[in-house]
Amino acid sequence: MSVSCTRKALLVTTISLGLICIVADAKAAGFYIQESSITGLGYAFSGASTVLDDATVVYYNPAGMTQINRPTLTMGATLLMPESELTNTGTTFGGVSFSGTGDGGNPYSATPVPTLAAVYPLIQDFLWAGISVNAPFGLANEYDAGWFGRYDSTETELTTINVSPSVAVKVDENISIGAGIDIQYADATLKADINAGAAGIGVSTLEGDDLSAGFHAGIQVRPWDGTTLAAHYRSKMNHNLQGRIKVEGLLAGNSNTLGNAQLNLPDIATFGIAQQLDPQWKVMGQAMWFGWNEFDEIRAKSNAGTTLSNVVQNYQPSWAFAIGAEYVMNDTWTFRGGIQYDQTPTTDEYRTSRTPDGDRTWFTVGTTYAVNEHWDIDLAAGYINIASEEINVTRNSGSAVVRADTKGHVGLLAAGFSYKF
Repeated sequence: MSVSCTRKALLVTTISLGLICIVADAKAAGFYIQESSITGLGYAFSGASTVLDDATVVYYNPAGMTQINRPTLTMGATLLMPESELTNTGTTFGGVSFSGTGDGGNPYSATPVPTLAAVYPLIQDFLWAGISVNAPFGLANEYDAGWFGRYDSTETELTTINVSPSVAVKVDENISIGAGIDIQYADATLKADINAGAAGIGVSTLEGDDLSAGFHAGIQVRPWDGTTLAAHYRSKMNHNLQGRIKVEGLLAGNSNTLGNAQLNLPDIATFGIAQQLDPQWKVMGQAMWFGWNEFDEIRAKSNAGTTLSNVVQNYQPSWAFAIGAEYVMNDTWTFRGGIQYDQTPTTDEYRTSRTPDGDRTWFTVGTTYAVNEHWDIDLAAGYINIASEEINVTRNSGSAVVRADTKGHVGLLAAGFSYKF
């Protein structure tokens, strides 16, 4: 193969590796991170659209701001502690069994996910304004050097920052509506090894970022005393990542090229119901639909407009279902718990080692301690079991086939506070 052909193949492979694999992990379908509320985590987000009563409701359903009667600031963070184990089940390179230096170890490390939100009543019993800042999509992992899936992935880092200014109106005592815009920044760095034969083994890197915008809108309805119904919609977000595509470490064919690739994040529809059973107990249920079918292909282009690759992803729409309960013991202590079933949008043919995703089952608990009329302290913990799945993907211009079984889990610890002015 000529040097120019080698460069072209490596460029296409690099982009494909990076963007194919960036969208696959998750706390809720794909790599969406639900954990933007400590209170909501306590009941597995079963009441996020209906009964969430701190400022983080701005993100989950801005219509819920109408239930907050004082200016409120909420801050917190959730520590995500993921573990993943991949077992080689027949990985090959050039048609020959390939084991590398091992299974790559646990590629994840503990990562904090922060959240910040504020609500301000503008016109008493009519108009509210709020803003939330969170990280709704993200991923960070790194495998041991030389592992058996090195031609699929070695390192991935995706960070998003989402700012959601919103307003809410109380139509009457039974109906509230809310809406806002989403301004989202995305930054990605993705690496994988490349085997170029006589040119040696190198490292491919994709680095890119983008700023994009979307919208969200929600409603809460109280058809009768003690019952709340809710619906919320958040639009898809289309990022055109602009950056550099590099191949380094080869004897020939290294490159450093400007390029771009489309990253389409799903729209999300939420439906919730909550029922107050008595002055102390309430129960909640929520369903979330994720439009991951938006992520059906990755089309990577040079900045000159030439299509370098078009890789079918075949992601499927997915659902998450949650139920939970909350118990108000007294004016000081509130306790909550919940479970959630969270479906993956991936299939065996397209699942990758960057994000070895599977259906997830959540178990969570939480509490709020009301220090005084101004301060609330929120704590929550959870465990997510990730179902075992298979990986069967082809990489390195067709010469590497990565086959593996996956299993994993995520531990969650969260703490935060609300201040009511």
